[in-house]
Amino acid sequence: MEISAGFSIERASVQHAEILSEIGGDTFYETFRPYNTESDILQYIKKAYAIDVIEHNLINPNIAYYLCYDDEQVIGYIKLIHDATYKGLSEKCIELEKIYILGSYFGSGAGKLLMQKAIQHSRENGFESLFLGVWQENERAINFYKKVGFEVFETRQFQLGESLCDDYMMKLKL
Repeated sequence: MEISAGFSIERASVQHAEILSEIGGDTFYETFRPYNTESDILQYIKKAYAIDVIEHNLINPNIAYYLCYDDEQVIGYIKLIHDATYKGLSEKCIELEKIYILGSYFGSGAGKLLMQKAIQHSRENGFESLFLGVWQENERAINFYKKVGFEVFETRQFQLGESLCDDYMMKLKL
């Protein structure tokens, strides 16, 4: 376990499936419910954060989760997908599919620590680019990614329940 600025980071294993399901659903709801219908949000959470889905991901050697703790409490996590592909990217890529932190920890440095772990993991595993998708309306996240060095290279639509959301695709050369 790595410790920095009062927070610690630990690679998740199958024993963490329940907490990943809980924090994933909680942070997604907290962040996106004000902009979407209750039905769309709950439909997505039920599908994306089901414990069996997360358990399956945790045993996949091409998927890595890292938890961020404040003392004993999990306050956020990242999910990385090895050898991910996306149109227009030809280099060896890894996707940062999720970087979530509880809203009460925004600005605390925990998100920065998780991003540093994502970059470190990516470099240590020989990837050339790290990419992610972010909702175009999420200015806080976009500004954070730009500060780290990510650049927009494409757009896509993301299905959230019955709604389509417009995302920026951003990448960071490693």
